[in-house]
Amino acid sequence: MIYAAHPPVGAIVHVHAWMEGVPSTQIQYPCGTRELAQAVSDLVAASPEPTRAVVGLRNHGLTITGPNLADILDRTEDRILPRVPMS
Repeated sequence: MIYAAHPPVGAIVHVHAWMEGVPSTQIQYPCGTRELAQAVSDLVAASPEPTRAVVGLRNHGLTITGPNLADILDRTEDRILPRVPMS
């Protein structure tokens, strides 16, 4: 969904970690469903820069978009928290 809606996105990373201050989905389960994918895609689209977005999947992890993998790692590697807050 993200690649189709935002063709300049060249890479997407999903990690089981967290970053402070990121918007997050309200739903967390069931994993792999169209509903969860749509919730993530909606948050990416709502971000100020969808081609370089960081969004959370509640109680799960992050989805990060960028033009390439190097861009994603450069922007996020020093901000990643190893534990996902559970709420």
